Amino acid sequence: MHKFFISTAFLISVLPTSAPAADLAIPDRLEVTSQDHAVTFIGGVGYTFLEAEEIVYDSAGNRISALFWESEAPVLTGGLRARLAGPWTLTANATVGLSGNSRMEDYDWLDASPSYAFNDWSDRSVHPDTDLDHYFIGDIALGRDFEVRDSMTLNLHGGFKYTDVKWTTFGGSFVYSEEGFRDEQGDFRDGERGISYQQKFPGVFIGAEATSRHKGWTFSLQARGGLNFKVEDEDHHWSRDLRFNGDFGTLPFVSLSGRVEHSINGNASLFLAGSFDQHFDRIGDVRISEIASGAPLEAIRNSGGLGFRAITLSGGFKMRF
Repeated sequence: MHKFFISTAFLISVLPTSAPAADLAIPDRLEVTSQDHAVTFIGGVGYTFLEAEEIVYDSAGNRISALFWESEAPVLTGGLRARLAGPWTLTANATVGLSGNSRMEDYDWLDASPSYAFNDWSDRSVHPDTDLDHYFIGDIALGRDFEVRDSMTLNLHGGFKYTDVKWTTFGGSFVYSEEGFRDEQGDFRDGERGISYQQKFPGVFIGAEATSRHKGWTFSLQARGGLNFKVEDEDHHWSRDLRFNGDFGTLPFVSLSGRVEHSINGNASLFLAGSFDQHFDRIGDVRISEIASGAPLEAIRNSGGLGFRAITLSGGFKMRF
């Protein structure tokens, strides 16, 4: 990222001493050359809100099962930005989720359901004791800066992004339709492992980031759009000894983010940031196998669906070297 500064010593050394003071055109800011502050480190902490859907469809395309996974968790954020030759830049960013609070709700529309409308579910289980096993999002991008005007820069870039999230449920309560509609209620044993679910989104993107500077403040907005490829999910139903692997091919995603920085000194600043990531819903094929033996049982086309979104708020510091 470009940095502007005033160097009194520099001005004195290059301005002719015979010039009248009224004729001296002293710029408010001078741009740092590509050799200065070649690497910038960004580190922070924050909080993220995650939502994911896991859907099962029958052969007629009716939704017969839906699992909703949610988390609120602290995160660690980090990033590096390196200036290459001329206006070219290389950036890398990562966000890692910690434990936090998670929850999962599982709905089914089986024979006892009056219809496939959401409120006509036949079976439901609620799992407030859900662990966020891991959450990671990282990207790397090659870009080029364009000076829009003295105080504004536009960076056009493209790169690779990877998102990986996994949860596991324990215990919980249920309402099932056994002999009649929602006629059985109960609880799972506390600590009993129920379902583990993981989503993986590798993808490529193009994006633009606009950065504006004014009197020690820096404001930036970034938008990216891309395509995930080889999207996968994996569901372990531990009590049933069943594993479900979904293959979803390609699906689009968007990322929006913004950051406000305030300079502490010439090389350091503090920031507040926010970001939104949306991986759009997609239907794919599902392979079913036994967990213990790994023996394949069935492969069903167009029987699974997934989606994912994340909102993250963070703050921290930025250091230039």
